[in-house]
Amino acid sequence: MDILLLLAGLLSAITGIILLLSLSGPGTNRGLKTAESIFGLTGRSSLKLLHNWGSIILVLLVIFHLILNWPTIVCYIKNISRTARNQSCEN
Repeated sequence: MDILLLLAGLLSAITGIILLLSLSGPGTNRGLKTAESIFGLTGRSSLKLLHNWGSIILVLLVIFHLILNWPTIVCYIKNISRTARNQSCEN
């Protein structure tokens, strides 16, 4: 699960940075040209599609990860609140 989250996060981050650097529109002479091949993809629309799907997969994996680990998360939060409550009573 962790490796899948890492890969989806890297895919989303890297393609997001490339899209940010590849300026588009009239009068943009800097950044990556839209006709260049990036990761074997040509054009900005292909890169956007890869970025969007990578981000969707990332969100779904995060939700699945939270569902799998929900009991542990609840226990951790209870322990933190119990510790904070005991420390505030001691002061």
